[in-house]
Amino acid sequence: MNRRDAIKGLYGLGALVVTATPYALAETHAPLKLRILSYNIQIGRGPGGSYSDPTQAHLDRTAARIADAKPDVVGLQEVDNKTGRSGTDVDQLGVIAELTGFIPTFVAKKEQNGGVYGVGVLSKEKPVSVAHAFIKGSAHRRVLEICEFQRYYFFNTHLPLTEELRVAAVDIINAEAAKRLDKPIILLGDLNAEPDSPEIKKLQETWTQISPNAPTFPADDPKVQIDYIFLKNVKKFNLLEASVIDDSTTSDHRPVLCEVEIF
Repeated sequence: MNRRDAIKGLYGLGALVVTATPYALAETHAPLKLRILSYNIQIGRGPGGSYSDPTQAHLDRTAARIADAKPDVVGLQEVDNKTGRSGTDVDQLGVIAELTGFIPTFVAKKEQNGGVYGVGVLSKEKPVSVAHAFIKGSAHRRVLEICEFQRYYFFNTHLPLTEELRVAAVDIINAEAAKRLDKPIILLGDLNAEPDSPEIKKLQETWTQISPNAPTFPADDPKVQIDYIFLKNVKKFNLLEASVIDDSTTSDHRPVLCEVEIF
């Protein structure tokens, strides 16, 4: 079975060992085991929730959904920080971090209604360093958040709405990855692209998709897959779980969860 066939067949098959790109962890390290969650939280709103009413942001529900998944590291998209629409005193990532016990790392992509709007990482481990790369968007600027941890890099992003800009964004992602060949890289996010799109095919040339081929949007009746998790710089991995979490009320996207053991 080739790698693509293996990935296509992973949904519902349980553990799967896959050989990927020719990089290895240091020989002295035990396998790196991670539960990884990607989640577009729609600034705490469920499907149909008002963007202009701060009381519509139910961060307790968001935090509960994250906690239920028991992740080690989380990439969140559509996160407000002290905006008028979500509360001028509300740091959404900070609130969720406090409710779940994770370390928050926020990167803004644009000013929004008195505050800022962007993406965020929640992690059990404090990042060694944090960087970002801006991505051109049609309606507003996008961003790639890059957290370095002791044994891996974590790329979190929310790509633009047009195909041309998403293809260009993949070039930026690949350029940032090329600077970081010393550790495995996890890439995830709301990529706004379906599996047969040019941008996803371009990613699959050098990244290994570990998220299942299953719809993630809209949450109340999923029809398209636009949320993903990928790996790079990995010699071998054991995929222990890959699922789209059944939640139709907390956001307009369903969370994507993978548990992986990297050798």
